[in-house]
Amino acid sequence: MFSIPQYLDFDYNDRTGETCRFLLEMLHRKSDFLYLHAIQVANYAIAVAAKLGLSAKEISLICTAALMHDIGLLSVPNSILNKYPYLSVREMAQYKRHCIAGCSMLENMEEFSGVVDLIKDHHERWDGKGYPKRLKGVNIPLGARIIAVADYYDGIVNPCTRKWEKNHEQAVMQLMDGIGTRFDPVVVKAFIAAVVPGKAMPTPRTVLEATGRRIANAAKKMPSESAAKTLAIVDK
Repeated sequence: MFSIPQYLDFDYNDRTGETCRFLLEMLHRKSDFLYLHAIQVANYAIAVAAKLGLSAKEISLICTAALMHDIGLLSVPNSILNKYPYLSVREMAQYKRHCIAGCSMLENMEEFSGVVDLIKDHHERWDGKGYPKRLKGVNIPLGARIIAVADYYDGIVNPCTRKWEKNHEQAVMQLMDGIGTRFDPVVVKAFIAAVVPGKAMPTPRTVLEATGRRIANAAKKMPSESAAKTLAIVDK
């Protein structure tokens, strides 16, 4: 029997609860991965929102939006989803419309008024280079900024194809790389603290050391003279 997490912020016995269950079941039928991804993103989003000290009401709204952030993908053909991210310009444009599509499914329902913008804006970027509206910085709703980080992280550690799977440390490094460009720095810090309790956010020195190790490993494959020059730069 199909079930969804119990912490959505509305009464499951009413029409709104039925709508939410229906949409998530449709997502499940379209793709097991998309459904499991929605659950994982919701779990991460709840943890981050709580870490940021948001109210129970705000956390509940963010959870609801996270569970349904990809329902717009119901409008995208599987032929496109199965090729992602290797899409043509036309296919990518169709894929990017899923944010608006998901928002449109719920925009006329008053009970979802607090989540539609979070669904629509979860692919916006901190530097204003996201979609669909190219919002920038704090103009992006906080809930959408939280979902963006959770969505990106889960897509790295639990991708639809194992070929691209990375471990937690690699995923954290990619989140760090996106600070100030793709992601809100405060949200990334809270995410790392929430996902790995007791571990501090990596310092710039830690990132530099990791980068140095990658360069050193690459240098081992170079001709001896080139490798020596590369390692000398790293040592500085």
